[in-house]
Amino acid sequence: MAKTVSRSGDNGQSVPVAVPYEDGYIEEHKADPQDLAAARTPVPTAFKGMQDVETGGWIENLTAASTVFSSPKGSFKLKANGLHGSVQTIDEALRRDPFILRAVQRGKIRFLSDDDAMNRINELADESSESENHLNHLMESLGANASENNGMYKISLPDEAEPKGPGQTPAQIWGDSNKPQNLK
Repeated sequence: MAKTVSRSGDNGQSVPVAVPYEDGYIEEHKADPQDLAAARTPVPTAFKGMQDVETGGWIENLTAASTVFSSPKGSFKLKANGLHGSVQTIDEALRRDPFILRAVQRGKIRFLSDDDAMNRINELADESSESENHLNHLMESLGANASENNGMYKISLPDEAEPKGPGQTPAQIWGDSNKPQNLK
């Protein structure tokens, strides 16, 4: 007997189609009883769905680190909480993005109204500019006598570990010790 599968016909009815090969086996797929039981359980009353999240025209980063979000709908970068750039406007298309709504539920970001955003912007501080200090440190690390000035890459050795006197030849090194006889 030829094996068959079904496909939807032009009239919307299921039409059997013969399978051209004979090897293989047919497996009847049934839902896992645990999955069926989980699907039948009611949703807890304390569950807060994403549809309950109130959105606004502004968004604020609540974490201590910068946040970057990018999707086909748009992208934005938020500075760390408390700095200028941590409160920004957000497009309507991004307000209902599941990743943003989930971040709001986790307490990583929050939506603000126009009045709240203006009050919050007045409280924000400027980001400290440490770029000059970093540049000076970098130039010092790459400058003349950097290995003597900067101990970051120096291996600290005791004084007796430093070579004293001129270099030695292999004959002087082997001297009267156990010199290998069969060197190739």
